[in-house]
Amino acid sequence: MRVFIDKTIFLINVLLILLVSSAFIVSVDIHGESKTLVKGVLVEVTPPWDTIDNGVAECVADAVKFAEDSNAVLIYKVNSYGGYLDSGFTIGDAIYYSKVPTIAYVENKALSAGTLIIIPADIVILQKGSIIGAMKPVIVNPVTGEVTFVNESKILEPIIGKAKVYSERRSRNLSLIAEFITNAKVVDSNTAVSSGVADFEVNNYYEIFDLLKGRVIEKNGVQYSLNLNQGNVEVFACSIRSRMISILSNAYLANALLSIGVLAAIFALASGKIVVLPLAFALILLGLISTGINPNMLSVFFIILGAIMLAIELFILPGFGFVGVSGIVLITLGFALLPAYIPAGVSPRQDYIAALRAFIFGTAITLGSFFGLVVFKVIQVRRKKPVSFTPEGKEGVAIEDIKPGETGFVKVEGEYWKATSNNEIKAGERIIVLKMREDGVLVVDKKTVSQG
Repeated sequence: MRVFIDKTIFLINVLLILLVSSAFIVSVDIHGESKTLVKGVLVEVTPPWDTIDNGVAECVADAVKFAEDSNAVLIYKVNSYGGYLDSGFTIGDAIYYSKVPTIAYVENKALSAGTLIIIPADIVILQKGSIIGAMKPVIVNPVTGEVTFVNESKILEPIIGKAKVYSERRSRNLSLIAEFITNAKVVDSNTAVSSGVADFEVNNYYEIFDLLKGRVIEKNGVQYSLNLNQGNVEVFACSIRSRMISILSNAYLANALLSIGVLAAIFALASGKIVVLPLAFALILLGLISTGINPNMLSVFFIILGAIMLAIELFILPGFGFVGVSGIVLITLGFALLPAYIPAGVSPRQDYIAALRAFIFGTAITLGSFFGLVVFKVIQVRRKKPVSFTPEGKEGVAIEDIKPGETGFVKVEGEYWKATSNNEIKAGERIIVLKMREDGVLVVDKKTVSQG
């Protein structure tokens, strides 16, 4: 009987442990499987920043990270003719691997790389009358503007493969997407929705909030329930760095910077104006950003080079001139290109970097303005003709008799001068200075009533 009771108690304990454990697991699963999102983050790939380049790619990637940190839905508005393939893949991957739901909204058009970046979104919404497609890759000659279509399978197949990965999660129409790539096919919003490439068609951006309210998106094993309204959507502001990269990615500007930099370097070497060389080298490097050179390395290089030039100007060279101004410009460029997000643990926090960047910009602008004003005033002074003081036209008194052609002393405004006259002047008579000779002798005459 005792053995039976002991076994019964043991079984009851085991059952209690299992029940508590299962209840704990169920509570954790239920808590982890369902989330309601009420906030949104909006990033825009629209004019004037509609070319999908490295700067725009970095901006969208930053927006994804910001949305994840804020536990918010990412909404990205696209109105673009396209851009660079690598940048399109960067944006597509950031959207595909996002930890929060993503909503793509096409305003007017999303062509070429613009279509590539909307495919991996959890929900694709098109404005009525907008178009998508034309994903066939091209090569553009930056000098002539000539466009050449790419037909090599070595290039087309990887794009189709990536598009397949992006589209499979939401079962998008891969055959039509493949036509976008191989035949540059374009479809309107109605066809895109009916063909299964996009999800919804709306009249304007504001309609999407009613459309999304209460909708559930499953992602990474979590059920996200959307309860957005327009007032809870924060517009993401792209960093100065990303905008600078976009500007410098323009092929025409890059060619201009390279040309000016090379010519300036040749001038510096030919004329012996070595102080121009660092700035010429910086222009060349800025022009190379469009070719894919790492802007992170450039930012560090510009800060170090600018600090060296500023130190040389302040502690070695007299005054403040071209070397110091170049140093300020390089430091400003360096901090403008400083990465927006830096791995934690090996560098200061992001808010510290942002504050430091603002301080550097403010200091650079203040110093640049001050020294610019100093240089301007110095140039003004140097351009003025030298003015020497003479007592010409001043009145005085003769200290001693002055006979015609001879010299004697006169007193003008408290100072004694040697003077001569064509007329006889008696000591004590009032005189007026006509002019001063090169040897410093004054030519004077009697002051008459008519002269006074």
